[in-house]
Amino acid sequence: MSAYVVTYFTDTDNATFVIGNIFNALGRAGTPMFMMLTGALLLDEKREKPARVFYQKNLLSICLLLLFWLFFYAAWRAVLMPLIQGKSIDMQLFWNYLLKLKGRWPHLWYLFMLIGAYIVLPMLRLFVKKENKDYVLGLIVLSVIVQFGVQTAGVLTRGMKFTIGDFVTKFHMEYVTGYVPYLLIGWYLTAFPPKGKTRIALIAAGMTALACIILSVHFLIDDIPDIRDYMVEMNTLPAMVYGVGMFTLITACCGEKETKSGTTAMLSQQSFGIYITHVFVLDILINYLLPYTVFQEQHPLLYTLVVFILAFGVSLLLTLGLSRIKGAKKLVRG
Repeated sequence: MSAYVVTYFTDTDNATFVIGNIFNALGRAGTPMFMMLTGALLLDEKREKPARVFYQKNLLSICLLLLFWLFFYAAWRAVLMPLIQGKSIDMQLFWNYLLKLKGRWPHLWYLFMLIGAYIVLPMLRLFVKKENKDYVLGLIVLSVIVQFGVQTAGVLTRGMKFTIGDFVTKFHMEYVTGYVPYLLIGWYLTAFPPKGKTRIALIAAGMTALACIILSVHFLIDDIPDIRDYMVEMNTLPAMVYGVGMFTLITACCGEKETKSGTTAMLSQQSFGIYITHVFVLDILINYLLPYTVFQEQHPLLYTLVVFILAFGVSLLLTLGLSRIKGAKKLVRG
């Protein structure tokens, strides 16, 4: 929701941009935390995950989900939406979305990425063990330097003739880049929970990173227009540090506690469905039912909150409904 606001209202002196930028930054710990949680659970030595069973069950399930939702959103964006608006069907957009994810809110990138992560997970399990703690930590540190740090420095020095990225990429450190480091970080923070000053430092660093994301976008967007998109992506240092800080904070608050809350269990079960359907709901809200002009620019905060609550609520209800249909349950529950 906030990505839409901060993308289409780019005047930094306007309250709409300021509010959109803050909310856009606040939510950016979500995807890093999901990846860290994946690593914490699926790399856990106590959980038996035979490679053959994992590939047949977990990986195949994600592949089938991607295939269905990819066709669904391509048809929705290129066929159904134009028909609703009285326009002609755009088959070029259909193939672009299907093959390139070209279009607004291409949230399906996460499933593509997750498939890649799932392919290497059984192999990582052979290496990620407590006795290899120092080696895992070494890979994490190396990744922070050559991926997260370099890419962040790269966007800030893009106008220069020679950047840090130009130099570091010559070493081809691809084996410590991508999203695998998040899996390792999640495992490490769970297997060896930070305590005392280390825990405080990680949480403080996370909050500092959040401030950096907000302020850098606000003050540098005129000189570096794509910093709005870059600073909130998972492969940048601020986004990674913010995610680690929030993961550490939530772990510190919850620890090994288990909850018997029915609400928590329900939201956990429906989380994938909410994620996968929310773009469909947002499309309807923003394009047809509650376009931004309804609230005018005098009420950007109210508009953001209202649409967010509606998008979350409707996505939840839609997911709950589909999960009760035998044939559709797996589409929203994995």
